[in-house]
Amino acid sequence: QPLTPAEHYAENNHIHHYARWNRVYRPAIVLAGVGNRASHNLIHDAPHMAMGFSGNDHLIEFNEIYNVCYESNDAGAIYTGRDWTWRGNQIRYNYLHHINGFQGKGCVGVYLDDMFSSATIFGNVFYKVTRAAFIGGGRDCTIENNIFVDCEPALHVDARALGWAHDHADGWIQEATEKGTLSGIAYNRPPYSDRYPELVHILEDEPKAPKGNRITRNICWGGKWDAIEPKALPYLAFQDNLIDVDPHFLDIAQQDFRLQDLSLIHISEPTRQAEI
Repeated sequence: QPLTPAEHYAENNHIHHYARWNRVYRPAIVLAGVGNRASHNLIHDAPHMAMGFSGNDHLIEFNEIYNVCYESNDAGAIYTGRDWTWRGNQIRYNYLHHINGFQGKGCVGVYLDDMFSSATIFGNVFYKVTRAAFIGGGRDCTIENNIFVDCEPALHVDARALGWAHDHADGWIQEATEKGTLSGIAYNRPPYSDRYPELVHILEDEPKAPKGNRITRNICWGGKWDAIEPKALPYLAFQDNLIDVDPHFLDIAQQDFRLQDLSLIHISEPTRQAEI
């Protein structure tokens, strides 16, 4: 409740071939509470998740994750979900690759499930990942400066709280109306109101709509750019994304996605309706 950071960290670990007895929900690293960090870890070869997190102000950065979720489909390499008050989390500068789910039928790279809000997915590289960046009906999330290569699709956003997942949001709204809290948190009083001002008036601002999400300055080459629910599209802000224009990576075959010094980048908005 006081948002005091714990400042624990998991750093420079190599975690692999785990979850051998219990095949699901046994991630390599879990962050919970407030203000913890997972950085510079190599995680691979697992039937389900690589990382799970809950709470506030966590940092997940400079990790490489591959060949996880290989026995699961509705699963994420990095997973969280179901709380409007878990905010301020950053997922940045990670490399996720070759993550395609059970029998190659798909899973998720970064999975913000069931209205999870206010996460920043920044500066990551996704290569051959299905549903690479996933906003499941949440609000105030940012997907910025990422590189998506051969992802199917790179981006998923839906408006589930306006449809089949409304029960979760209805319960949260009822709690806020009757008790003045969300998940037991005094969301509209300090320190939450100071740290996360978007929360203060959430009940008066179409709380079940996926508002405040920004998708900006991303590169998508190969694969498919998006699978966005039409109901969510009017709420999203797109800016300066480079879609299906060769960015001239240094060497895709060697997974070297640096831009060449002479790369000619033409920033353009995607043709939204054709892709949907």
